[in-house]
Amino acid sequence: MRGFFTIVSATADRQHGRISIEQLVSAGIDGRCVERWLRDGRLRRVHKGVYAVGHAARSVDGDYMAAVLAGGAGAVLSHRAAAHRLGLLRRPPRLPEITVPTLDHRRRPGILIHRVAMLDPLDVSVLDGIPITIVPRVLIDLAPSTAPDELARLCHEAWVHHRTKPADIERCIARNPRKHGIRKLRLAMGADVLLSELERGFIRLLKRHRLPIPRTNIDHNGDKVDCHWPHLGLTVELLSYRFHASRQAFERDVARRRRSSHLAYTYGDVFERGAQTIAELRPRLLAQAAF
Repeated sequence: MRGFFTIVSATADRQHGRISIEQLVSAGIDGRCVERWLRDGRLRRVHKGVYAVGHAARSVDGDYMAAVLAGGAGAVLSHRAAAHRLGLLRRPPRLPEITVPTLDHRRRPGILIHRVAMLDPLDVSVLDGIPITIVPRVLIDLAPSTAPDELARLCHEAWVHHRTKPADIERCIARNPRKHGIRKLRLAMGADVLLSELERGFIRLLKRHRLPIPRTNIDHNGDKVDCHWPHLGLTVELLSYRFHASRQAFERDVARRRRSSHLAYTYGDVFERGAQTIAELRPRLLAQAAF
């Protein structure tokens, strides 16, 4: 049986250390062997019919993979669990969420199951071995239960991490025209959103000095921009120095870009040199506004 366990381990290694009873049977493992491996610790039951192989260590991907395996044929990671795995949400949900292409009301403790009559193959992908809904389908699934501001933020994150465009979402909507929340999602795709304290601070600074307020984090000429005044033709970037070797190096880089007519501001410009920033912006905004 040592050879059999090597085969089982190889399968589990491709699945974040998890395996299903169906896969064990396909590998020639009978029920008595499964029970023996459970007793000696080579298998650990995670869900009904799903096992961790060789160790008891938990991982987020292992939990997600186990949930998908527990869902049976066609099951995929979805909703907030998929949003987390795709980088749209920072924290994992309390329970793994999966979608299964069946209306059978089976339950799996510890898993939130969404049932659909059919799951379009174009709405499904595989990420690091885990079957998962694609980004536009995740947004559609989350739209009914997500606040408008949060949904707009998710749409922005989808573009940042996956370059998901409104056209991509519209194609997914066309495949799922009866899903709830579509109108809400369409509004969120074009909605303004503030994503950082730097952006919120910049808007507060403008309001304090009664200057025109820009649109924020919207599409402009095929790209996302931090702040844009459409009627003025003015765009401002708000830049973090976290990717530079030092803050001083970052500030020098921004100063260089500004000298080359690239309008950009940093944390220091907003929170420490607000008066200087306003002095530079006011004539641009008010002169163009007057024009």
